[in-house]
Amino acid sequence: MMNLVARAQSIVRSSPDKVFEAFVNPERMKKFWFHRTDSGLKMGESVTWFIGDDDDAFGFTVQVLELKKDSLIHIKWGNEDTWTEVRWILEETNTGDTKLTIEETGFTGSNDDIIVRALDSTGGFNQVIVAAKALLEHNTVINIVTDHA
Repeated sequence: MMNLVARAQSIVRSSPDKVFEAFVNPERMKKFWFHRTDSGLKMGESVTWFIGDDDDAFGFTVQVLELKKDSLIHIKWGNEDTWTEVRWILEETNTGDTKLTIEETGFTGSNDDIIVRALDSTGGFNQVIVAAKALLEHNTVINIVTDHA
C-alpha cells in the first residue's frame, strides 16, 4: 500500500497566534473555509464541520487529537471508511510571520485511489492557505468551499 502525504505550505504574513486562531475559532474559519457550530477546537473532542451554511449542508466528523497553542493543530477527519489525519504546523519566521504547513496522511484504498485523494487534498489545502492569507493579510474573504467547482 502506498503511503503518500498531501502537503501545502506558504508564508502567511501574520503572527502564529493569529493564524492558529483563524483555524481553531469557528467564526474566523467560516470566513475562508468550513462552517462550524462548535465553540472552538478543544483537545479530545469531536465536532462537525459543514460544507456551506445551508440547513441541509453536508457535515463530517472532526476529532481533535492534539493542540499546541500557536504551533500545532492535529485532527482526524472523515468517516468510518476514510479516516485521515491532518496537521497544521505553524512556525514563526525571523520576521514574526508564520510558515504554515498543512499535511494529510493515512489515505486508504487502491494506489490509484490514494493518488487521487492525495492530489485533491494537496490542491485543496493550497486553496485554504491562499484564502487564509487573503483574510489575515488583507481582510478579504474568499469563500473557497462554496465556490469549489
